[in-house]
Amino acid sequence: MAPVSTVTQAAEYAAAGARLVDVGDRGALIPAIRDQLGDLRICGYSAGADKVRDADLAARTGAGLICPDVRAAARAGQLGIAAERVLVQTGPAGIAAAAQAGWAILVDLAGGDGGLTGQDTAAREAAVAAVCAWLGASVIRTRHVTEIRRSVEMTESILGRRPPAGTLRGLA
Repeated sequence: MAPVSTVTQAAEYAAAGARLVDVGDRGALIPAIRDQLGDLRICGYSAGADKVRDADLAARTGAGLICPDVRAAARAGQLGIAAERVLVQTGPAGIAAAAQAGWAILVDLAGGDGGLTGQDTAAREAAVAAVCAWLGASVIRTRHVTEIRRSVEMTESILGRRPPAGTLRGLA
């Protein structure tokens, strides 16, 4: 998924249910997004972002760190980055190992990691997102925010981690 390029685009994702947006190297967007969408978390490559991919920047600024694997996450501790600030990015096949190691997990469904292309991509991503949430993924990156949020919330309800949005009894 491409990083957001405008505050309007970030607002659209937030309205669809996103809690984290990626601004990439557009660090100048961070203050504007914070000003208009204060509760929205921001991932980027510069100071001011809540989540970054550079361990030195995370150590200096206190931002969370997105690591490419479990080994990099373990090395983050040597830089003084607390484990609760670390996300390990993995594909669906790596979730169980990262979860067993105790790391919070980010799965990027839009990055081609799951091979989801063509028609009905949103439906396939929703199915994969449900499995990822079931296995322990805490952050799922997608361009289909509404569908994925619905899928993850349903999974969380089935697992008993959140109350269902509504219930229906009987055949009515």
